[in-house]
Amino acid sequence: MVVIDMQRHYTREFVRTFFTSPTAVQGEDDSAKMLRGAAGLRGMQAPDVWVPDNEDATAPSMREEGVENIVEVVAEHGADFPGEIHPRIVWHREDPALRHQGFQQMLSIAGSDAAEHIDGFVVPEVGDADDWKKADEYITVVEHETGLEAGCLSMSVIVESGEAELAMGDLREEMGRPSNNLERLFLLVDGEVDYTKDMRAMTPTGELPPWPELRHNTSRGASAAGLIAVDGPYDDIRDVAGYRERMRENRAKGMTGIWSLTPGQVVEANTNPLPP
Repeated sequence: MVVIDMQRHYTREFVRTFFTSPTAVQGEDDSAKMLRGAAGLRGMQAPDVWVPDNEDATAPSMREEGVENIVEVVAEHGADFPGEIHPRIVWHREDPALRHQGFQQMLSIAGSDAAEHIDGFVVPEVGDADDWKKADEYITVVEHETGLEAGCLSMSVIVESGEAELAMGDLREEMGRPSNNLERLFLLVDGEVDYTKDMRAMTPTGELPPWPELRHNTSRGASAAGLIAVDGPYDDIRDVAGYRERMRENRAKGMTGIWSLTPGQVVEANTNPLPP
């Protein structure tokens, strides 16, 4: 019989905002300008979780520079940032080379002067439960190699495949086993764009399906495992009413958090989930 230890490595009861920033911008004198701008957000514009995004938001040719920018900006401004900081590294369930790159990115960040301000890492494109455990093992090795306290770095995943969606149903059984440290899990974040590709889904207009089932399953998986569920990005940044309606639907599923693409969306998401 497996005894499940449901104690978490974090203290947050909820997350309203998950805000991503490119780590390196091409064609700029200062490639870290977006990171610097995000690091200066305060008040209702400041997200609960800031994600320097060294994956989809950053061109592959700029990712090495992106890691350097994360280290520089977070080391300088991390102490004053009011939210948590969770860089998004590269990863893919079917690509060992990408997984190794992600490991190297985490090692560089955790072994730098920025480490004391880093709360964890966001791992995209995960697959089945074994793949989640590979990411966890890499983070465990990073902690050991850089002299950090075991379990101090949390791990959030982006659910972008059918495999990952099914894996959420295994978390309760897997967490707490002595062979892994999945207690470090923090956020379950929906990534509907790549999820749609993985599902080979199509709509008459070419728009993304709403995927209410995915949001329900993510919320259910988070509830069962003592984690926090976050909805994916709402691309029409001018549609404030639609963004608010999406959050209203999510709250009815028990999902408080949502991805924010702009400081304006951060303000909406930080404000609207508050209870009446």
